[in-house]
Amino acid sequence: MELTSKAELLKVFRVEASFYKRKIGDEYITLRNQARIIRRGYSGTTPSDAIVMMVNPGSCNASDKNYNIPIMNPVTDSIPFVEANSDQTQEQLMRLMEKRGWNHLVIINLSDICSGNIDVFLNYFNKAKGICHSILSSNRENELKTVINNNYGPFIVAWGTNNKISNLAKCALENSILNSIVGLKHKKYPYYLHPRPPLKLDRIAWLHNINTLLGDQDENTG
Repeated sequence: MELTSKAELLKVFRVEASFYKRKIGDEYITLRNQARIIRRGYSGTTPSDAIVMMVNPGSCNASDKNYNIPIMNPVTDSIPFVEANSDQTQEQLMRLMEKRGWNHLVIINLSDICSGNIDVFLNYFNKAKGICHSILSSNRENELKTVINNNYGPFIVAWGTNNKISNLAKCALENSILNSIVGLKHKKYPYYLHPRPPLKLDRIAWLHNINTLLGDQDENTG
């Protein structure tokens, strides 16, 4: 089985995301509270076909290099969506959307802090105690409920198996709002397999296994 190429996927899907900045310590860092993968010709205002929750945003960034990311607070502000460049994990999720016939998928994270390096992420995470950088924060409960209520399909958890995120993952699983989740469970709690493992064969396996797990329910055949 071959994986559909990035070039082919981007003919069908596009990405938009809501970025904001907050001050942590002596610097302003970039955060992202949501990303959307949308089939071209469809709108991000339509109900989503699925939600995927992972650890934190990685290398996704605004398509416009000159975009001035606003200093905002997701507790009180509505963060604007802008066109974004895709990353390899999002492209893997596009392949799942292709299989399922989905038009709109929402990505949220255990934390909004943007970093492709887990140690850099955790460094910022440990400095950000006074900032509601997680959609699981009690102050952002309405935001999480809105995302879930606007979703017609599965809520997939896929935060991977790095033991450094164990406490974050446990907090998510203990959140009463997340009462209908699905995902490919790792043998060790509280881990769920990430959509894009390093090996191509494992990426193919993830696509096959999550598609099998989802079965016919929630599949958009329209």
